[in-house]
Amino acid sequence: MSHVLQLRYTSQPMNKLVIEIDAISQLALEIMQAVLARETEAQKIMGDDSGPLALASALSDFFQITAALESDECYMDSDDLTEFGSYGLDLLDRLDFLVRKLEIMDQRDNVSRVLPSLAVWLARHDAIIDNLAGAADGFGMIVNGLSEPQDLAEACQIMDEVIEAASEKLQMDEDRSDTWRPWRVINLNSGIAATRSLDPELMERTFEKLGRRLPYDMPGFFADGKRQMAVQNVPEAVSAVMNRHAEKWASKPPH
Repeated sequence: MSHVLQLRYTSQPMNKLVIEIDAISQLALEIMQAVLARETEAQKIMGDDSGPLALASALSDFFQITAALESDECYMDSDDLTEFGSYGLDLLDRLDFLVRKLEIMDQRDNVSRVLPSLAVWLARHDAIIDNLAGAADGFGMIVNGLSEPQDLAEACQIMDEVIEAASEKLQMDEDRSDTWRPWRVINLNSGIAATRSLDPELMERTFEKLGRRLPYDMPGFFADGKRQMAVQNVPEAVSAVMNRHAEKWASKPPH
């Protein structure tokens, strides 16, 4: 059976995360090379004389430093790593932008893997994540591409690591005007992954967290989940968890 995590880089389907920093670097390099192959077009998009070469250089420097951190050749405290990680995620967001604008379709799967992979690496190194945009989109694509319950359960648990590492500002979720905001997207996808895993205990834990993180979305989320389960053949223990939370949130005002 396939698994969400691959600890060493190999050519994998889009639903595989890579967690070791050398594997993440290899993914980024592959994407960057595809962009550099269309350097003239990319330069026009960026409106910068240096074009994508400056981005390639910055990414190379970033991954050299992260590799040194991984091998304990250098050290950053949590605050410095948080700032450095934010810089790295921003670089990958810019690379993602170029892939989209250039319509390099054969790299979209790699982009969907590299951003959440780096977010997981940062979370596991105690960095605070203040940029969830690329990771949230990537996790959404990964969840959509999974079908095995075990893979979905692992994806849910890995997303929770990143969610827990999110900055206090993101977790406050004060501006709810954007329905596609990354905090909402990644949390709802964790709930979807838990539901599709058909694991009652994981569903219970995830739903309790969702209730604290996205209370305003819970009535709709559970009502929809209850409707879908009513027409599907799922274990009774699974539908019982969904029905219980649907009933609770149907009468419970968000806070």
